[in-house]
Order: sequence, then structure tokens, then C-alpha cells
Amino acid sequence: MLSPFRTGPPRLLQGHPVFTSRDIDDAREQVARLFCAHGLQQVGAAQALDCHMHRVPLGALSLNYLGYGADVEITPGCLGSFYLVQIPLAGQAEIRCGRQRAESDTRTAVVLSPDQPVAMRWHADCAQLMLHIPRALVEQRVSSAPDRPGARLDFALALPQSTGPAAGWCRMVLDLAHNIDAHGAAWLNHAAAVASLQDMLLAGLLSLQPHDQSAAAPSPEALPRHVQRATEFIRAQAEQALGVTDIARAACVSVRALEEGFRRHLGTTPGAYLRTVRLQQVHAQLRAAAREGRAVPLYEMAYRYGFFHLGRFSAYYKAQFGEPPSATLKRR
Repeated sequence: MLSPFRTGPPRLLQGHPVFTSRDIDDAREQVARLFCAHGLQQVGAAQALDCHMHRVPLGALSLNYLGYGADVEITPGCLGSFYLVQIPLAGQAEIRCGRQRAESDTRTAVVLSPDQPVAMRWHADCAQLMLHIPRALVEQRVSSAPDRPGARLDFALALPQSTGPAAGWCRMVLDLAHNIDAHGAAWLNHAAAVASLQDMLLAGLLSLQPHDQSAAAPSPEALPRHVQRATEFIRAQAEQALGVTDIARAACVSVRALEEGFRRHLGTTPGAYLRTVRLQQVHAQLRAAAREGRAVPLYEMAYRYGFFHLGRFSAYYKAQFGEPPSATLKRR
């Protein structure tokens, strides 16, 4: 086992090592085995390469730590089969993805899209936490129907870590890595927990980071009448105890027809749509309370809208609005 970094980049996921190497060719081959073939060149001979990679699978996704310990040029071209979110923990990197460029550091992460040629320079002090996402998962989320191929989707490159709507999502990914380091990853053996986490990460990224399909959702007028009835009923009755059977009855269709209509025309399920509407209504009420200086017990608001697991409520809220509900209450 090689010694750890001699200088300061923080390391995450240390209990899940993939490899360590001081050889540039070995490092290239090891990273390519998990990501894709790429060029890797060290810039200057004065620094000694000290590469570390750690990895934790999250269902079809994976959370990865990577640092080279030296200035390197990385040229994968088009990633092809996956998206890659890179969140710097320390140091700087210059990123080109298609026609977009970004200076990436602890304030600015990036999202690499699979059909845009990528070239990067990571500085010696750069260490990154990276979320690897198969493109099929992303494109299925924006497909118009479950049996049709997904549409190509390109994200905006720069992903602000400290400001803007996606900052809370970045913090959630970082918190996840810290949680794995502090408490282990045994809970990732539970399929339901992993599926929920994967869904939350994908939904948060798609809703909070701009992309070229952001404006592609159908207008209400373009929806079939039974889907319109269902969405109107959900918005009017979000505080009530609703199940999919109640929604189907209000829409005058079977549960199966309702679920197919939501999948085909909204790309989601009735239950997920209900959760989104409830979170939107909670958000609006918290904003109003903040403007008026009113105190609102968050647990009461969560219970009122059917969220009985407060930690999960906070996570859903943060993924959708980029901040925890307590932060919304503090705004004026």
C-alpha cells in the first residue's frame, strides 16, 4: 500500500479504496476501467504523481473520490455512456465540455454531458468527489413514454456549489459521502433505500441544474383530460389523506390508466407528483411565514402535508429547493 497524499487534499470514502498509484500509465488504465478510455498526461516533471481513487456503488450510480497529486491533463473526448458530476473538495480545475468552459473549485462544480467532448486540467491540489450516472437513467426520466428511447439531454456545465438552487443538492452529495465515512455503508445493502436515494439524486439534479430539456414539459392544455383532472385534484386536495385510488376516482379512470397517463405525459408517478405538489405548498407557506416574521413549527408543517419521517421530509425539500426548510424560514 502506498502512503497517503503527502500534502493537503481531503480524502473521502477512505474505507472503499479502488487503487493507489504513482505511475501515470497505471493510473490511466485503472480509471479507464471504471469510467472510459482517456488521455492522461502529467504537466511538468517536478511533481510526483500520487493518485488515489475510492468508490461506493449506489445502485446503478456510483460515488467516487479521485485525486492525482500532480498537475494533469485529462482528455476523454465524449464520455458516451454516462454523465459525471465533479464536485471539487480542494484545489482547482479548468474544464471544457463542448463549447462551454468553467473554472472549477470549491465554489463551482461541473456536470459533464456524454455527447460533448471533454478536456480538463486538474491542478496538483485538486481532489474531487464525483457522481457517475449512466445516461440511460437520465434519458429515461425525460422520455415521453417508458417504451420509447430517451431523448438526448445536455446539462449546463457549471454547477454552483455555494449559491443558487443547486447548492443544496451539492451539499447533499457531500453529506452522503461524509455519512458513509462516519457510519459505514451497510445500509446500502437495502435495495429500497438505494432506490429511494438514486431517485432523489436524479430528480434533484434534473430539477435544479439547467439543461436543454428544461422547458420540454407539456403545458396543462396539452395533457389528456383525465391527467388534467388528476393534477387539479392533487393541487386542490394536497393537505388531505390521498392515495392513488382516490386520485384515480377523481380522474374517472382506473388506477392503471392513471399511472400510465402520468408516466406517458408527465414522466412521473401520481405519488411522486403528489409529493412534489405538497413540497411546493410547504415552500410557499414557509416563504410567507418568513416574510411576515411568523414562527412555524416545521414538524407541524411536515405532518400537515403527510410527511411523517422528518429526516426524509427535509431531504426531499432540500433536493427540490436547494436548501433545508429551516433556511427558507430564515429568509426575509
